[in-house]
Amino acid sequence: MTKITKNQLAAMLIITDTFALFCFRGQISFITVLGFAVGTAIQFIMSLPLVRFCSKGDSISNSGKIVQSIYLIYLLMWGGMLFSMLWRASDVIYIPYENTSGIWGKLLIAGMIALVCLYSSSAGIKALSRSSVIAMSAGVVCLLIVAVSAAFGSDWNNIITTKTYDSFMTEITRGFFLSGGLGSLAVFLSYAKGSPLKNILYYFAGKIILTVIVMLSSILVAGGIMKITEFPIVTAAQLSQPFSVQRIDSLFLIIFAVFAVFSIAVQSLASTELLIKIFPDFRNLRTTSVLVVMIGAAFMFSGENNSFINIIAIGVILFLLPMIMLMKRGSKK
Repeated sequence: MTKITKNQLAAMLIITDTFALFCFRGQISFITVLGFAVGTAIQFIMSLPLVRFCSKGDSISNSGKIVQSIYLIYLLMWGGMLFSMLWRASDVIYIPYENTSGIWGKLLIAGMIALVCLYSSSAGIKALSRSSVIAMSAGVVCLLIVAVSAAFGSDWNNIITTKTYDSFMTEITRGFFLSGGLGSLAVFLSYAKGSPLKNILYYFAGKIILTVIVMLSSILVAGGIMKITEFPIVTAAQLSQPFSVQRIDSLFLIIFAVFAVFSIAVQSLASTELLIKIFPDFRNLRTTSVLVVMIGAAFMFSGENNSFINIIAIGVILFLLPMIMLMKRGSKK
């Protein structure tokens, strides 16, 4: 089995979560930041059975076709959600196509992304994980520039005055839902060198830190117009101007596109890994088939919020299935 480092694993997963965060819709307040942090902490606690399962040398990719099929369905579902998020955000990101709002515009955007993902994922997990570290590093630099600009050039009273109409429990639910790296975490955790517990702790800690930085920066920059902006994090990046001769939104557009490609590529690679195990005779066009199914699934999630469905799915793949597999393994002893 190809092994990757904990930095490479965390980079692949955090890129997916960060892209979903870029596409976040709705108002953000300090309560939202706390809710997302608590939601991520709950995910970490729920992932402990998965850590226990993988610490004995087992892996999801070798856990039987029924279990593999459930994880494959989740990965395809979340890949569809990522495509749907991309389509929605294209209205404010200004992806350079004259009609991105129609179905043909959506298919063109998805097709271009899919072609790059096809190339990225076909290189294998080693190449994708290495390049993810580079992409993550560039993204962190961009986000830190926005954060520093927000810290020195914005009104800190926005932290107190910016409010949302949602309760703290609702914000925890939103934070729990908006996490796209969990399916690929389950698949790739056994690929990482070292202790699964340390690897997963490293990932969740990095995710919380980056989420807090991005959200607080967005409140500082866009807090005054939070009620009238649909994508507050994108808006904050567009309004931030740390340099007198260059706006940061052009750099953010590049980071957004790169993270979109990598996040979908990670889902497609994890899906392909499971597809190989489930259908070993299916050798041709596996990644292409996975991407086509994801694009088709995107139309299912292009309407209303599907947070309840995803919360149930996260509970199943992160906690319930690993617990069942642990109990099954214990009964054999």
